Amino acid sequence: MTLPIGSSEFVLVDPRPGPRREITVFAHKPAKWTPDSPVLIVMHGRARNGRAYREGWVAESEARGFLVAVPEFSEAHYPTNHEYNYGDMTSPDGEHRPRELWVFGLVDHVFDGLRERSGSQRDRFFLFGHSAGGQIVHRLMTFSPLARVERALAANPGSYTLPVFEEAFPFGLGGTAITEAERHDLFTRPITLLLGDADNDPNHYQLPKEPGAMRQGPHRFARGLHYFALACREAASLGIPLAWKLRIAPGVAHSNPDIAPFAAQEFFGGVAR
Repeated sequence: MTLPIGSSEFVLVDPRPGPRREITVFAHKPAKWTPDSPVLIVMHGRARNGRAYREGWVAESEARGFLVAVPEFSEAHYPTNHEYNYGDMTSPDGEHRPRELWVFGLVDHVFDGLRERSGSQRDRFFLFGHSAGGQIVHRLMTFSPLARVERALAANPGSYTLPVFEEAFPFGLGGTAITEAERHDLFTRPITLLLGDADNDPNHYQLPKEPGAMRQGPHRFARGLHYFALACREAASLGIPLAWKLRIAPGVAHSNPDIAPFAAQEFFGGVAR
């Protein structure tokens, strides 16, 4: 299949061992696309609604000329938080899985599929995730940073893996195989945290309510500020300049289409539309 101008989709097979699982990739190739145009991979939220997430990015794709793709991890094939939000790093009973079985490598697989079908000459891509997608993006950058990620942006995650060993995974590094040296490296990675300051509903129906999540704050905006402040403190204690960025989207609540212009501005410059 050749990726046409406009919106389209294609199916990839999850190459990991086990039962056959498929990922539908919802893409949009803008009218002014060229083989050198940027590529943005977007990770959807808890509703597993890849098509809707793509639609929320079409206007920015057309205005700025980048190829956007949203891989959909359906509940039929990835039914729990463990298989998506938490990167398939643990089984539902908490057993840690080998690194080669984690879900993060599938993002590279999606990029390869895009390059093959579009003719893109880019060797790196931008990575964005909103809500549960923001969870997977920041965990990917924590535990399995991909060399081909140019910049990563996590928007409005509901919970975080805090960069401390005192809190158990998935809400901290406790119990994982990450080393102190890898934790040092984490603070040097190109991560942007984007928070809508109106994403402050403590009763939002999709807000994680596990004890570990509640310890991070009463709502998403507070949890994001807590995560970034903790990273600042931990990096400073190690004498490491923090490479991360914090950006605030004023007036934005829990909405992919509303926060997309701010993310596009952060990635590609210009003024948020």
